[in-house]
Amino acid sequence: MIRTALNLLTFIIFSQSIFCQIPGQYFSPSDGEFQLSKRSSGLKILYLAAHPDDENTRLIAHWSKYDGYEVAYLSLTRGEGGQNMIGPELGKSLGVIRSNELLAARKLDGAKQYFGGAIDFGYSKSVNETLEKWDEEKVLNRIEFVISEFQPDIIVTRFPPDERAGHGHHTASAILAIKAFDRIRSKSNTNGYFPKAVYWNTSSWWMDDLDRSLSNDSMKMIKIGGFIPEIGKSSLEIGTRARGMHKSQGFAGFIDRGFRNEYLQLLAGEPINWSKDVKKTAQSDLVNLEGVYVDFRADSPYFIDGETLDSEIHICLESDINFSFAIMDSDGGYLFEKTKLEIGKKIIIPIELITLEKKNILFLNEDSGVENILTLWPNHVTSDRVKGEVRRPVQKANSFSVDYEMPCLVFVDKVKRELDISVFRWGIEKTVKLRFEAPKGWDIKIENLKDNILNFSPGQNVSHLKMYLRPNQNAQLGELVVLDESNGLKLKRAVKLRYDHIPHQEVWLDGALQIRYIPMKLPSLKVGYIKGVGDDTPMAMEQMGIDVIELDTDILTANQLTDLDAIVIGIRGFNVNKGLSSAHSIISDYVKSGGRLVMQYNTASRDKVMEEFGPIQFHLSRNRVTVEEVSPKFLSTDHIQMNSPNRLSEKDFAGWVQERGLYFADSWDSSFVPLISWNDPGEDEKKGVWLAANYGKGTVTYCSLSLFRQWREGVPGAYRILANLVGHGK
Repeated sequence: MIRTALNLLTFIIFSQSIFCQIPGQYFSPSDGEFQLSKRSSGLKILYLAAHPDDENTRLIAHWSKYDGYEVAYLSLTRGEGGQNMIGPELGKSLGVIRSNELLAARKLDGAKQYFGGAIDFGYSKSVNETLEKWDEEKVLNRIEFVISEFQPDIIVTRFPPDERAGHGHHTASAILAIKAFDRIRSKSNTNGYFPKAVYWNTSSWWMDDLDRSLSNDSMKMIKIGGFIPEIGKSSLEIGTRARGMHKSQGFAGFIDRGFRNEYLQLLAGEPINWSKDVKKTAQSDLVNLEGVYVDFRADSPYFIDGETLDSEIHICLESDINFSFAIMDSDGGYLFEKTKLEIGKKIIIPIELITLEKKNILFLNEDSGVENILTLWPNHVTSDRVKGEVRRPVQKANSFSVDYEMPCLVFVDKVKRELDISVFRWGIEKTVKLRFEAPKGWDIKIENLKDNILNFSPGQNVSHLKMYLRPNQNAQLGELVVLDESNGLKLKRAVKLRYDHIPHQEVWLDGALQIRYIPMKLPSLKVGYIKGVGDDTPMAMEQMGIDVIELDTDILTANQLTDLDAIVIGIRGFNVNKGLSSAHSIISDYVKSGGRLVMQYNTASRDKVMEEFGPIQFHLSRNRVTVEEVSPKFLSTDHIQMNSPNRLSEKDFAGWVQERGLYFADSWDSSFVPLISWNDPGEDEKKGVWLAANYGKGTVTYCSLSLFRQWREGVPGAYRILANLVGHGK
């Protein structure tokens, strides 16, 4: 009898970037881990929410590791619309990071991971907008598919199906869970299976006096926590370590221990008997090939169509149990015939990969007659003198890719500029003929590239080209594109993800570079930048010809600020930059003496490094405007920041992406002047988005416009607004 041992989960795919959940190596579990996996199971639970990091890892870990339930988490999106606390990646690249963080969390808490295929388009106030942009029927079908495949007894949502969820994505996730539940129940006569109930994992965040509600049969309290002797850890410890894998969202922290209460509110179906008295045999994925080690290694982390990749399967037996093995081909036959293992002898089987695929290895315990199949994905393995062994899954790549110094190229005048273009070689091809295309009205010239043919020398994987660009008077907005002349295809951009808590990998994105001619008045400026969680502020200012000085708040002195025209604090600066507290008086004195202080948005959370935001007080709310097309109302058209050095108009708010702004102020000192207001459809007017005040001889500005998203997209108005923020009155 053959038992499939390792779950074949789906690929994470973003623009040809593939990371596989199938492991690249196998080593025998400890006796405690194996015994834990063989416990009887009482329930099968599907936890469902909108985003990576929405799941309750403590509860999932308790159910999975302590109770022995079979648990899975279905994240409807991959989180690409969020923000990044650990690096510059946004959009699809961030989605890959957050998807991998989910997989890292599941390795700890023991649950399975599914994805729902919905797009994370950023914060949404409207469930109707969410369901429209998600394609409700498509996402609903995906939820039904996961439910039918996993076959849970219970579905648990993280959010309520109403406005209390606080986010259109959150509300939609619960609504769709109930709809999928009802649809599957209605079909139960045809396939026999149906889930028993949908519960909401509520908390005091949404409901007051939860314990009083326990008298109602629809509310259940579960005490979680406790030591698991087989693995020497508590369920809360495991759960908080799993939560800490969401590092891009800043969720690592102190390890939780002891016990806590969790609450479950029935949303659909019949109340469940959560008693552990009724149990069934768990179908564990864990295989114990005692003393066997298997590793599937490839010579390169990249596989390119049309080329072959050398790889090896390493097998070593370190126990006295009699095992034999056979490597299977994709058709179920044998690629490598049955071979008996010898104690201490390592077997290395070379395999030439002409397609990128997993390998199935059949193991037979000749003493017991039990067969198991291991499924492995090729990994590229290297060593580091500090980190030790470093491995990453092999992924598909293109023969060549392109990269630039910046996410977009902006001109504010017609002066010729130099652009460094990097062309990377990923396979064995050493020559590529390139073609360069630009919008009308642009002069481009490539230096030292004869007939546009680029040759790579042996061992060379990157070549740097110098391009000179200059806009004419009527230069059009558009894209600079680099093409491979042999196939006419655009070169893609490979974004390298290099974080230690997830596998190293590349994300393959569109390789076009947005180029813009945005003529504007701009004085000579020198601006200091204080980092928050990281944004494109320095890039945007430098493209406009502004001299940018990065400031370290831990060692900031007054002398460093004397010749600065302005200081800009990056997004969430007061949430993460602890040095701002000690630098507060220095910055305040700088403003009082005639400097300009520009603060970008901060979150209204408890993690602020200080209570004050700058020298003049205001209070933050969670207010935001998410509809990119809503028009601003100009409240003070004669204000200097609306007119100097550029006269702003509604045209400067055209073509924005994802959102207008976030975390507006809802109260402020009387010296502040609100410059614009707006609101999402059906909501009250919000005035706290852009506040400006005089302080001594200088100015203080809080600007919670979503400029950081607009700069990398080359939105012209965002650059003109930035010029006014740092250069007004100069």
